[in-house]
Order: sequence, then structure tokens, then C-alpha cells
Amino acid sequence: MGVFAPYLSLLTSDYVVFFLSGFAVAVLAVAGTGYLHRKFYRRNLSPSIYPLYDTLLVFGDSITQFGSSPGISGFVSHLSGFYSRRMDVLNRGFSGYNTRDALRIVSHVFPRTNNMSLSAKWAWRDFTIPDAPKPLQLCIIFFGTNDARFAPYTQHVPLNEFSINLRKLVSLLRNPESEYYSPSTRILFVTPPAIGDKMVEEISRRDGHAPDRKNKVTRLYADAVKETGKDLGIPVVDIWTAIEDAVHGIRNPTLSSQDQQESTGNEADAVSPYEGYEQYLLDGLHLNARGNELLHKLLVAKITSVWPEMDPSAI
Repeated sequence: MGVFAPYLSLLTSDYVVFFLSGFAVAVLAVAGTGYLHRKFYRRNLSPSIYPLYDTLLVFGDSITQFGSSPGISGFVSHLSGFYSRRMDVLNRGFSGYNTRDALRIVSHVFPRTNNMSLSAKWAWRDFTIPDAPKPLQLCIIFFGTNDARFAPYTQHVPLNEFSINLRKLVSLLRNPESEYYSPSTRILFVTPPAIGDKMVEEISRRDGHAPDRKNKVTRLYADAVKETGKDLGIPVVDIWTAIEDAVHGIRNPTLSSQDQQESTGNEADAVSPYEGYEQYLLDGLHLNARGNELLHKLLVAKITSVWPEMDPSAI
């Protein structure tokens, strides 16, 4: 052992120096990380320094989905332009969906508000990381067209259940026990639009099946939307009545004089094999460019009259 003692002493001395050096580096790393976090990271994630645009959500079926299409002057596209640099407009339209489907996928549509932030502790400081968007400023609920399809098609939802489903969707945002509770969110209903029966009949014959929709049935669902809105104190945009009035030349106080003049049709429309519904509908079901523009005007008029603070000039 005496022979190796000098070498063991040298190894022990080097080990101590290595250990102390490593420890010093670790201490400096932790201190430096804490400093950088306090100086940059926390500041950049602070809610006041990390703003998010307010959000308007449109939740509906294929009429909403196609509402982002510029080719048919989609009403959602129009809303995006109307709120440009003021608010983000999110299109959550799902082709073929009814209110039953809407409740099934709501976790992918409504933001959860029971965990709006993640509290953590790092480098001796408490801080908050915003991990969810601001509460929705406005939620537009636009269903009923597929619910009104005839049974036994799977899209059909009985009228009573349809009204209940609308109430459930509203409750998800208004009930304090809901994980999507958002008391500041404004809610707006839109009725299903009118159906062009002759257009639907023609397309159904071409596709080899009986017509699966009727305007008089869709009217019942439009009325249910209005009744539910009245019961819950929720404003309603009645696009069903607006199209009916326009097609039949009935004066509608919700339209401007210019829009009313454009909507009364002409002599050619009066002899149309589709009874004038082709002015607003692509296929007897979905809105065309003129129908989308009409809906956009109705939405803007309703939103800015019920909630003046939602006018872009006020945001």
C-alpha cells in the first residue's frame, strides 16, 4: 500500500476537484436558468403580455361548414371580414350533423373553462401559463336542417328531442357546474333555412329515392328554435322566415329597402319551376351566394342591435 499511496492521494485529489467543479457548474446553471426565466420567460407568458384575440364561434351543420367557402360568398367568410383585426371567427360546421351529434362532439368544439390556467412552480417563483383561449365572446348555434329530415333516416331527431338538445347546448355554457361554463359568452340561435321542395324532389328523383325533406316540416323546427330562444332569453335570427318572405314578396322589416327590392324577384322568378327558392338555395337545402349574403346581413343586424358592444367599431 505504501508504494501506491502517492497515486491514491493524487486520484482522491483529482476526484474532489472534479466533483467541486461539477457542483459549481450545476449551481451556476440553476441560477442562470432562474434569472433567464424571471427576465424573459415569465414576462413573455404573462397574460398581459400574451394577448389572444376574442373569438366568435359558429357551430352548425353543412350550411355552416360551407359558410367558409368564398365561391358561394359564405356567411362565415363574410363574418371573418366584418370582424377583421377585431375578432377571430371560428367555423365549426360539420356536414350531416344534427343536434344529437353536436352534443356528442362538444368536447372538440367548446373550450373547457374549468382549467383555464396551469399553475406551476419553477426557479423559486410562482407563475401562470395560459393554456386555453379567452372565453368565447359569441357562440352562434345553427342546427335543425338535418334534425328535420324524415325518419327513418338516422339524421332525423324528433322535434321534442331537438328542443331539448338546444337547451342542453346552452346549458353547457351557462351551467356553473359545466366544464364549459362561460357566463360572459353571448349566445345566438339561427333557425334552419327554408327548403325548396321542388328542387329537393328533382334531386331525389335523379338520385333514385323519395324526397326526404319538406319545407312545412322544417318550419316546425324553425319554430322550435324561436320558441326555445324565447324561453331561454336567447336572440334568434330567423332565416327561414326571411327566405320565405323574400321568395313570396312579403315585406320583411329586418331587411333594408335595397335588400327588399332585390328579394321581391322579377317576372322570370314568378314563373320559375322552383317557385323562386333557387334565388337563395343551391339545391333546395344549402344556401347559395345570395342566401349566404342574406344570412350575413341578418346576423350583423341582430348582433349589433342586441349587443352594440359587438360592433367592430366598439371593439
